[in-house]
Amino acid sequence: MLIKQTLEEKAVKIISIVVMGLLSLIVLLPIMYIVQLTFSTSSDASFRILPRGFTLDHYKYVLENELIQGPFLNSLFVTGCSFIVSMVLTIGIAYPLSRRELVGRRFLNFIILLPMILSLGFLPKYLLVKDLGMLNSYSALIFPAALNAFNILIMRNFLESIPASLVESARMDGCSEIKILIKIILPLSTAALATVGLFYMVASWNSYLDVILYINDPKMHTLQVVLRTLVMENPLDSTGADQILLKNIQYTTIVIALIPVMIVYPFLQKYFVKGVLLGSVKG
Repeated sequence: MLIKQTLEEKAVKIISIVVMGLLSLIVLLPIMYIVQLTFSTSSDASFRILPRGFTLDHYKYVLENELIQGPFLNSLFVTGCSFIVSMVLTIGIAYPLSRRELVGRRFLNFIILLPMILSLGFLPKYLLVKDLGMLNSYSALIFPAALNAFNILIMRNFLESIPASLVESARMDGCSEIKILIKIILPLSTAALATVGLFYMVASWNSYLDVILYINDPKMHTLQVVLRTLVMENPLDSTGADQILLKNIQYTTIVIALIPVMIVYPFLQKYFVKGVLLGSVKG
């Protein structure tokens, strides 16, 4: 049975569609402008959404350039390791905190919340990394940023929403806590895992300041550092820059830096909103 909408409801619906359409255009138009420049054979940077001419030479040049190849692989390695370490530690902390029988649960939750309230800046963190001997190593990019209080809270709150009766039944059947976590809890937490994993992945992929602070060897730099150098300082060799338009190369590098996130996000999108809502509303 169809419900007849009032005139006010129709007006609100139309206004919402128009506003969301305009906001979508505000987001999409700059992306479309950048993407078309990566395929354009013209150096004209005036605004348009269709390329002038068509070429793949910009992508070929960027992917074959040693200045970008190494940092791109470094970013993939650091992001992959950071994702694994962060997810293991986050789940290992969030699951015990989600159990109400945990002794000292309130105090531990307060300790998790404390970094969200107080921030001492990057200097104590830098001194700690230095004292641990992790400077100029990938471990400095992985372990200091392995945990995020907000992500822990999202995971903890989501795990709290899982009925305690499931855990109790498994315990009565003789399951260990590790087996309960792997066999019961994690399969039911796909939405939260996808959401938190996406947060960690994007944060690690876009990391810039940590690389500047902790890494001195240019061969260990990640793509974001090289991207900044490419845009601000134009370190490409003059021969290559003469043959292929420098501005288009810069935009092509930006698009390539976005590709890993653009590949992963569509697969996690259906879990993203559900994971954020269920993980943030409760508690």
